[in-house]
Amino acid sequence: MNIVFLAAGKSSRIYKELGKPKCLLKINNHSIIKNLIKNLSGLKIKRINVVVGFKSEQIKKELKEFKKINFIYNRYYNSREMLYSLISALEKIDDDIIFSYTDIIYNKSIIQKLLTKKKDIHLPILKNWKDVWKKRNKEIKLDAEDLKIDKNSNLKSIGEKIHDLSKVQYQFMGILMINRENRKKILNLYEVIKKNKKLHLTGFLNFIIKKKIKIKCTKYDGKWYEFDDIEDYSNYKKKP
Repeated sequence: MNIVFLAAGKSSRIYKELGKPKCLLKINNHSIIKNLIKNLSGLKIKRINVVVGFKSEQIKKELKEFKKINFIYNRYYNSREMLYSLISALEKIDDDIIFSYTDIIYNKSIIQKLLTKKKDIHLPILKNWKDVWKKRNKEIKLDAEDLKIDKNSNLKSIGEKIHDLSKVQYQFMGILMINRENRKKILNLYEVIKKNKKLHLTGFLNFIIKKKIKIKCTKYDGKWYEFDDIEDYSNYKKKP
């Protein structure tokens, strides 16, 4: 199993205020991305990969202590969404792959669960998400997105606006596992829609399930937090 950290984005809002990409924000004396990598200690990960683009040299410098990281450069980071970073890595790595955003923190237990999955595509989904949104002090209907699963925990839809809050049980966590068996299928589906340069990952996941490829959802209720803007960062550092 390979793991790919997606760190090519411009981090526009936070960069303007703090002068660094989101993945370099300090949490407990280490950057978010360094915390994510240290979190893998003891897990059977074949290789750690990081997709870089915006301020790539800053990120490489931050991670210089990790000698065996493979860096993948996304030259279109300025004009395409994170989905393109994911596809860039998928093209280069012929293996089962766990993808992770780098503006989030979480327990290693979810990665441990994904390491046991060899069949299907797997999407961790957050059960205790309302507690997180409360700490983030976000307006749920404006900031969160709908996510629906069927009785067998297969993804039905993701990324829609929330209309009925009482029916929303889970949220996307910014983590995805694509197994080797489905790798070429996903790349071929991307070829169909690649002209849409602004398509987000969640939109692509909806496209995948419409093409009858199953995405199995893994429920998680442990530690998780997202740093979307400076307010998220400030709220996280406040005492409970």
